[in-house]
Amino acid sequence: MTLRIGSHPNNLSLFILRHRGVLEAAFAPHGDVVWIDYLHGGDSANYLADQRLDVVGTGSTPPVLAQGNGLDVAYLASSPDRTANCALLAMKESSRQRTADIAGARIACMKGSFTDHFLARLLLQNGLTLDDITLVDLNGSDSARALREGRVDLWAAIDPWLTAAQDAKKVRCLAQVGEVIRNRSLFWCRERWLRQSAQQAETLLTVLADNDRWIAGHSQQAAELIHHHISGSLSVTSWLSAIRSRSWGIYRVTPELLAEQQQQADDLLAARFITTPLTIGVAAENGVQA
Repeated sequence: MTLRIGSHPNNLSLFILRHRGVLEAAFAPHGDVVWIDYLHGGDSANYLADQRLDVVGTGSTPPVLAQGNGLDVAYLASSPDRTANCALLAMKESSRQRTADIAGARIACMKGSFTDHFLARLLLQNGLTLDDITLVDLNGSDSARALREGRVDLWAAIDPWLTAAQDAKKVRCLAQVGEVIRNRSLFWCRERWLRQSAQQAETLLTVLADNDRWIAGHSQQAAELIHHHISGSLSVTSWLSAIRSRSWGIYRVTPELLAEQQQQADDLLAARFITTPLTIGVAAENGVQA
């Protein structure tokens, strides 16, 4: 059997695992490992739907959107809640000083990522929907530049670009992600693959848990590895700060996690990010806890 697994820079657990090269030996009794590298986590659902990948890792929003598009989504595991790796930023001189000022704003974000849910909840808290703002799909340094140049009004910034922007002390934080939503990385697949590959999934999750423990204990090496493999990357210091600012671990999917996903689906529907009600409920019974 061949395990086809995705790696992109927005999921550091899988990105680091891919470049450490330790999954292959652990998976050898089951077969081969084929890594597919791509840039944007939002493309993960397409790779699953086209059967080019078996397992992906993203924020919590892509699997909800994928299910809304008809994919048979199954959840394998999650990270701990991460409360400080995303924030809504404005330039200090901006007239938009509170989340109540979000109406009419042009907001840089990674459309289709967990920033959708972050923004959806902020909109709902202020009696607004997606119709009341304009999303501008930009990534990393492009978003920072657009905010500085006035081409967007606000930026849903994620680490490590968030930390770099705050260190420059020219922006104001209107809201931290942990104040608004539960924010986790999720590892997921198609339900059909999980039914056929439960033992392989267990091996993968065990190695992922070991890998997250390695990252937590070797943050400098992990930061150097990321910097080496991402072209035009931020400094090692920026990646090190991002790694040390978050909790690491791979956790069993629980009813509480599925309830979080259901709440997210309901929020996205209410804020008009999706148009069809969803019922969330498929999880792996073989999740592991780090």
